[in-house]
Amino acid sequence: MPATYPLTSETGNLTCTALSGDLLYLFGTALRMTTDIATLNVNANEVDITQATTSGVNMMEKLNGLRDATVDFSGIWPKTPTGSAMSALVAFASGYTYFVNAFNVDIAWPEIDITSFTGQASTGYRTWMPGGTGSWSGSYTCKADAGTALSLPSVGASAAATFKFYEDGTNDPTLSGNIGTPKLSQKVKIGDYSEATYSFTGSGNLQQKAGDALPGLLYAGTSYTNITKPSWDLSGSDGVPDNTCVLTVATGRTYTFPAFWNKLSLSWKPDDVVRVSGTLRVAGSITVA
Repeated sequence: MPATYPLTSETGNLTCTALSGDLLYLFGTALRMTTDIATLNVNANEVDITQATTSGVNMMEKLNGLRDATVDFSGIWPKTPTGSAMSALVAFASGYTYFVNAFNVDIAWPEIDITSFTGQASTGYRTWMPGGTGSWSGSYTCKADAGTALSLPSVGASAAATFKFYEDGTNDPTLSGNIGTPKLSQKVKIGDYSEATYSFTGSGNLQQKAGDALPGLLYAGTSYTNITKPSWDLSGSDGVPDNTCVLTVATGRTYTFPAFWNKLSLSWKPDDVVRVSGTLRVAGSITVA
């Protein structure tokens, strides 16, 4: 009988095997995976099949239905080299941005269950695709300035804002779009600085660009590019998810699955790296090795 023992994950990783697409860029170029690589979450639907009998029913009967899964991951931008986020910056055309000491941007995309009959043996999994319209939002924290009054939450039309990842010469890796700031929270404490937090909501497209030497988030290029629907059917012709990822637990122990991202969260602090976390929707069947 072969020896058995608990695995450790020093060879763990999350990669994309596709030849193109946003996940290939995200995991292959943009992100350095951290020690807390990922968490796989798999659930099977339960169907109540309790049968009525003349002798009475004591306990319910259940049938396990189709599975669905997600993968939560975390990483550091950029993949290489990695440095502190001290040179990051927030700029907002019509709002207060003095002494900003933390900010985050959250991008979300809806998903659609496209599970349907196949006329063949079941794979045991639901099938998913990204929905049509994403959304983005976030917040930034700053200190009250002696010479400038804070802006109250914005009304009316949104205004341009940029979120600079890092200093990179002529072209800096940046996110850009129009935002409104519907919420302001200010803390006042005797003998301490006054801290203000603005929550913002994106209105319209969120654009991204790479720097002169540093990568973007999802795409290459120093010109602004709209962040669009996540890649899932790379062939673009059959409606079958094929943007495939591999979650390695340890050498020889892997999960392989088609996937697309449906949540990305980025955070910046002056004395920390740029941190990126997110969620992958497993779009079809998982192959376990």
